[in-house]
Amino acid sequence: MAVYTNIENQDINHLFEQFGGIESMKGITEGVENTNYLVHTLNKEKFIFTIFEKRTKSSDLPFFHDSMKEFNLNKINCPIPIIVNEQDLFNVKNKPCAIYSFIEGNQITSLNDQAMISLSTSIAKIHSAGIKSKLRRENDMLLPTWKKILVKFQNYEGKNKNEINHIINVIKVLEDNFPKNLKHALIHGDLFKDNIFFKNNEVSGFIDFFFTCSDTIVYDLATLINAWFYKYSEFDEHHFQVFFSHYLNLTPWTQEEKENFNFYLKASAVRFFLTRIHDQYFNSEGEVNHKDPLEFFEILQFHEKNNLQDFF
Repeated sequence: MAVYTNIENQDINHLFEQFGGIESMKGITEGVENTNYLVHTLNKEKFIFTIFEKRTKSSDLPFFHDSMKEFNLNKINCPIPIIVNEQDLFNVKNKPCAIYSFIEGNQITSLNDQAMISLSTSIAKIHSAGIKSKLRRENDMLLPTWKKILVKFQNYEGKNKNEINHIINVIKVLEDNFPKNLKHALIHGDLFKDNIFFKNNEVSGFIDFFFTCSDTIVYDLATLINAWFYKYSEFDEHHFQVFFSHYLNLTPWTQEEKENFNFYLKASAVRFFLTRIHDQYFNSEGEVNHKDPLEFFEILQFHEKNNLQDFF
């Protein structure tokens, strides 16, 4: 979440008339993808108003909405789009936008065993629902996006040049080895701490389904593990084991999935290094707190030296 597009109450108040109109609204500066406002209405309800910026294609929005509704029907607490005048997509300042139900809870501040067991149960539930889904959308944040980003860094001689060159060499190895036979599911695609809310060490809900796509659950889990159990190259082995062992009891993997786990841990690290370094250099508009790309470079280096398959 972030604020790129500034709006006032009068710009969108008409969309909230069925809730009595807007009492107050505040921009949310966390995240880097889209513009988000927390809206309080006069009838004391809360909503998230999202304006979709450059990276989110308007043609993908109906798919994202269908995904949220499907996950919600499978009893996964997540935002659902609010319908106004028989529509759930609107325009403000010539940009697509939508209203979403508000999910209560907060990002966890410190890991503990109870929270990790709740997290593993919830992720297994998401993956179980996703495997049954018939919704399909290609994961466009892998090779196609990597190559587009690297074009912008051609002949680059600035800071992080060595890291970028290393990533280029890693991609050369990865691109010819993407697994072709692993089962795909509807996945969240962005299972970072700030997208999973807790109450009293129990998962209360999931947000930000704007990278949802069809891909292997191994990739989805690799993103979560990189985001939750590493601080740069420092690995939280204890909480990883608590989470991972409980998850596997609920969602057994095939031998092929196990064998490709390290591959996807590296692929996910490359994905987030590249999008972070792209945003750091080419995305300076708005009120945005950019995240450090080197965090994921160090995570990648960890996976080049270690294989978490040893934990199976």
